[in-house]
Amino acid sequence: MSQENVEVVRESWDAWSRGDVDNLFADFWSRDIAWDMAHFREWPDRRYQGTEGVRRFLSEWLEVWTDYEAGVDEILAAPDGRVVTLAWQRGRGRESGLAMDMKWAQIATVSDGKIIRVENYDDRSRALEAAGLSE
Repeated sequence: MSQENVEVVRESWDAWSRGDVDNLFADFWSRDIAWDMAHFREWPDRRYQGTEGVRRFLSEWLEVWTDYEAGVDEILAAPDGRVVTLAWQRGRGRESGLAMDMKWAQIATVSDGKIIRVENYDDRSRALEAAGLSE
């Protein structure tokens, strides 16, 4: 099951990389998906719920950047069946012009072939520890 979960997450990242957000919601994410930003320091809204909440988060996030791109360094199966993605993102602030280049992580919970929860971490080592893995 954990390898199947890894494939769901990998395919969802492929859709994101293609810019196919509609496909994410249709094929990979549950309608009731929970998007958790509690592990990002100083994030104003900590949690987003359901497709409407997550769509709002993603569109607000993307509006802030120009030259935005994101990718994956590694996708790992956690012992409990969750999936850890070690990711990166970079861009330039649309208004400030400041560069952003960060490494971060997600822990995805998959149920019945759909991602039902995504916990986002601004510190990869904290994500790995939370998932029962070590760097």
